[in-house]
Amino acid sequence: IFFGRDAPIIEALERLRGLRATTPPRLLVILGASGSGKSSFLRAGLLPRLKRDDRTFFPLPIIRPERAAISGETGFLRALEGAFEVVGIAVTRADLRAAIQGGATKLKPLLQALADKATPTALDTGAKPKAPALILSIDQAEELFLAEAQDEAQPLLALLRELLNEDVPAIIAVFTIRSDNYERLQLAKELEGVRQEMLSLPPMPKGSYAEVVKGPARRLEGTARALKIADGLVDALLADIEVGGAKDALPLLAFTLERLYGEYHAGGDLKLAHYNDLGRVKGSIEAAVERALK
Repeated sequence: IFFGRDAPIIEALERLRGLRATTPPRLLVILGASGSGKSSFLRAGLLPRLKRDDRTFFPLPIIRPERAAISGETGFLRALEGAFEVVGIAVTRADLRAAIQGGATKLKPLLQALADKATPTALDTGAKPKAPALILSIDQAEELFLAEAQDEAQPLLALLRELLNEDVPAIIAVFTIRSDNYERLQLAKELEGVRQEMLSLPPMPKGSYAEVVKGPARRLEGTARALKIADGLVDALLADIEVGGAKDALPLLAFTLERLYGEYHAGGDLKLAHYNDLGRVKGSIEAAVERALK
């Protein structure tokens, strides 16, 4: 269970199964306000479920466009490379890059080989199993419309349109994007003619924040990675992120917890004193800004 978001995940899975059964193109857009937890929903909630349903779906590593949607560290090329490594097909990065540059005609045979290799063994030896749908996920898709990202973003969207129009191999694209940026995706000429199905992700209820902190640690109980989180730390964290209306409460909570974990998890517990030593939320942000400026 992804804490606090089980119902929307089930809805997303049903939408994707419905898309799998329809004719192409297939695109699911997860909409949400800034700070609503879209990335966490995709990464920690939806994709693990898709991976378990390996007879229906094969998710590729998530694409994060940033300023190089194809060649970047989290771009399309690296996603393809990671997917082929998972199924055990040896393809060089140079060959994948050439296939991307060659368009859908060149890339499609490679994707078909990927889908075939990812097909689980049939339960009935007399039946030929159906290849799973490839899931191409783009997180924070608003980055595709940054002015400095257009050299790779536009070709990627055009390539996706060609791929999504094919039924073999079956491909479903999943985008997360801020609600206030969705118009750009709707009007993108590169995706003209692609039907976009929307899933609105509401903000996480404030009462769920404590469970967001405690739940994952509770799952580690009895393991070598057990981690105890002091109640006083949880109370202080929740009080601090409420300051200023808590518009970006979830990202602030994630950011601060990540820094706390990185600094202190080896000791087996996270304490209020650790949080105070970091300067609480404000100090964590200031330290990150200082590192970035340096």
